[in-house]
Amino acid sequence: MFKLGLTGGIATGKSTISDYLISKNIPVLDADKFARLVVEPGTPGLSEVVAYFGDAILQDDHTLNRKALGQIVFSDAQAREKLNAITHPRIQKMMTDQLALLAAQNTPLVVLDIPLLLENHNVAGADAVMLVTIPKQIQLERLMARNQLTLTEAEDRVAAQMPLSEKEKLADYIIDNSGSVADTYKQVDQVIEQILF
Repeated sequence: MFKLGLTGGIATGKSTISDYLISKNIPVLDADKFARLVVEPGTPGLSEVVAYFGDAILQDDHTLNRKALGQIVFSDAQAREKLNAITHPRIQKMMTDQLALLAAQNTPLVVLDIPLLLENHNVAGADAVMLVTIPKQIQLERLMARNQLTLTEAEDRVAAQMPLSEKEKLADYIIDNSGSVADTYKQVDQVIEQILF
């Protein structure tokens, strides 16, 4: 089973590609979805996050207030490291369990959709890395529009990740998502063909 890592910067269009791969019946394991599951109400993950960050990061219904937590961790590297230390091992275990199931079904290709794949030195064990990239100005514009952020907030979030120029040096395949959607899909198809055939 070939494990293709899918990564990019925040708001570079990774979800567009992820959705496209799913539409082609290629299994995609999404680290962000697992990240939400490990802090669901009643989970040990959420209890540990609340124990460290306090009740202020909870909504009235006791679910995680992502915006409140985001404001803390995107401006404080130590807090971000602590959050990652709590959530990453749990996310990793969920992903490993899913991979074992897919391997048992003789799945030829699985995509590991992991935003911080390269920052975390590919601990997920992807066989190759496909990076989605766009120019920084477009990235900031998309992020501000998508998350209703100020320019400073958007810049903080982009700065919290490894620069795309650094990621490009580490990637096996680069998808330029600054053109049309059809153009992006064509690039993705070429990568999949190379891997499978």
